[in-house]
Formats: sequence, structure tokens, C-alpha cells
Amino acid sequence: MVKKKVIEKINNTREKINLIDFDAHWYRRVFHAFGASFIFYYVLPDLEWINILKIIIPAVIVIIAILLEILRVKGLVSSSHFFGLRMYEKKRIGSYVFFAVGIIILLMFFPQQIAIPCILCACLGDPIIGEIRNRFSKKYVYIIGFLTCTSFFLISWYSVSLNLLIFVSIVGGLGAVIGETKKIYWLDDDFMIQILPAILIGIIWVSIPYLGLTYPDIIIHPFNWPW
Repeated sequence: MVKKKVIEKINNTREKINLIDFDAHWYRRVFHAFGASFIFYYVLPDLEWINILKIIIPAVIVIIAILLEILRVKGLVSSSHFFGLRMYEKKRIGSYVFFAVGIIILLMFFPQQIAIPCILCACLGDPIIGEIRNRFSKKYVYIIGFLTCTSFFLISWYSVSLNLLIFVSIVGGLGAVIGETKKIYWLDDDFMIQILPAILIGIIWVSIPYLGLTYPDIIIHPFNWPW
């Protein structure tokens, strides 16, 4: 009788843990997808005071996030307040900080034709790669991940010549997949999937004038307020 109660208790505990893991899993997926809303940054009007806020607000957000994360890692703030953490993130900077820092770097220092597809690689490509990894073999992770991330560059660079379009899309797709699949303990893949392709495409970007080619058109234009 006692043994039966112990087994039931263990099973109930296991079910609760699985439920929490399931909720955390989809929480991380939704969090990634929500990051695509940062592209709204480019819709903001091109006004002097707004341009100043475009620099100040993201910087403040990142600084606050980093400070809170330092306090959490040092144990001054309980990790229980941060839902969705993976086990390996208990004693190191969480992936969401790397995720946010990557997006801010793209918005601040890269043209939107590079920033937008790289952000989409992290926000949409990364969850897709993760789900493929959980369900299929590794070869499908590389193939589907590459095709998904490549499509973001194809859409963003649609206005350039065909040769440049294909080259940029392949380089960007490969950079994103490598950044996501090659794990580095001290540098999260949520950062690398954005910044590695951005750097590679950035090299191509600065070379475009010397190759006699033209830059891609701006994808998103600032909203013009009536006043």
C-alpha cells in the first residue's frame, strides 16, 4: 500500500515537471517570435527627438537587462522570478539577454536591409530549427534551417541583381545556421544566429560600390505623421 502511494506520488511529480517543461518550452518559442515586433523600430517617424529616443531607450533596456542578469547570476535575485530558464542558464547569462543585445546591435549599427533578415532568423528561424531538431535527424535541421533563413534574405534583397541576391542569401543562410548550430558556452546561439550573418553580409555590403553593384532598396519606410 505504501509502495503504491510512493509510486503515485512520483508519477504525479513527474507529470507536473513535464507540464512545467512544456509550458517553458512554448514560452521560449513565443518569446522568440515576439522579438520580430522590434522591426517596428523602422516604422517610427524620422524626427529629431524620436531619433534620439531610438538610441536612448534601447540602450537603457539593455543596461537594465544586463544589470538584472548579473544580480541573478550572483544570487542576489532569485532565478525563480525568471520563467523559462534552461538548467544551464542558472549559473550563466540567460539566452534572452544575448537575444536582446543581438537585436539592439543590429538596430543600432547595421542598415535595415541587413538587420531585418538577421532579426527574423533569430525570431522565426531559430524556433523552427529548434522544433525540427526535436522531431527529426540533424540533417533536416541544417537543410530546413538553411532554407528558412535564406528566404529572409531573398525577400529583403529582392531589388538587387540576381547574382548578388543569390550570393547574399546563401551567405546569410549559412551564417545563420552555423551561428545557431555551433554551440559556444560563453556566447549564446541566440546572439550568434543574428550577428554572424550580419558580419558576413556587412563585408559584402561595404564591397558593393567597388564591385559596381547597387544597394538593395529600403524595406520599411518611416511613417510620416501629418504634423
